[in-house]
Amino acid sequence: MYSVKLSSPPTRWALTSVIAAAMKYGPTKVPRIAYELDMPVETCRYYLKKFYEAGFRLQPVVDYWALGLAPTLIFIRFDRRVPAAKKQTLLSWLDTVYVVYRAPLENDREQIILMVPPKGDEKALQEILAMLKEADLLEDFFLAQITDGYYLPEWVTMYDFINSRWSSKVDVRVPQISVSNGFDEKQFDETDLTLIEEIEVEPKVKMKKISAKHGVSPQLLSYHREKHVEGTRLITGYVPLRRTAYQDVNIVFITQLEESIKDSELKNYHFSTWKLKRRNLIRFHIPADADFAYPAPVLNVTALGVRWFTVPREHFIDGKWVALESFVERVTSLIKIVA
Repeated sequence: MYSVKLSSPPTRWALTSVIAAAMKYGPTKVPRIAYELDMPVETCRYYLKKFYEAGFRLQPVVDYWALGLAPTLIFIRFDRRVPAAKKQTLLSWLDTVYVVYRAPLENDREQIILMVPPKGDEKALQEILAMLKEADLLEDFFLAQITDGYYLPEWVTMYDFINSRWSSKVDVRVPQISVSNGFDEKQFDETDLTLIEEIEVEPKVKMKKISAKHGVSPQLLSYHREKHVEGTRLITGYVPLRRTAYQDVNIVFITQLEESIKDSELKNYHFSTWKLKRRNLIRFHIPADADFAYPAPVLNVTALGVRWFTVPREHFIDGKWVALESFVERVTSLIKIVA
């Protein structure tokens, strides 16, 4: 093993190009990245190391539809009479109910949640939230299924990963990563879900480490990763995220049609678009000191409170997902504790 000594530090263009290629091929496919960019393999490894050292990572985008799940956007507002400790108890419980993303908004009573319940369980989810509202724990809630979407993190072209600061735009084409490869359920098993979970925790994880932890041979894991997880695209790509705290970034959501930002400077800070039935929920990563005129009312996320969760493997039992109906039965007990 040896380290690469370069005569000069990477240019922003070169480093951002490697990040963009890793989004498409994954952080472990360095030879493929090097081939696509016509760079030495060790140079690409060195650039990715600089990216990681700057406090970032490449997060896999899981195709939940392929796993038989139905990504659903939920917005909740707590009743103002619910004390902080009880709000946290309720949130901790909700986190166990197929939640994969949760973020508090500026109003500390509001949360935006991405939940991935089994397909066909929409009625049970609605019932759970209605029960919490009836118990005066929630003042209001809104939910909508995500019908399509993609990640196009243009903000990486505005960030200087070498000097860890926002800068002018660098001319690199960022790949668009779809949330799904067709919205049809694919064949998968417990090994596939284990791989996805471990890759979400550490995208560069070695198969030997997963093997030692779960008692599955490295050869079988490598086969499943190559043929199922990445081969049949249970993971559609990777997106850059901070590994450390969001200190110089504002995370902003707007509900609007895509056309509203195409001529705006905002598009340079685009992260993702979730398509709902009537409009889109668009996410931006914006410099903390930036001042924009937004085309619609915005949802400002409290960035330090953002939480990502791995694929809900714990709810995959005997080859099928646990129905939300079983969680409905637990709500009454929860209400007795929290209300």
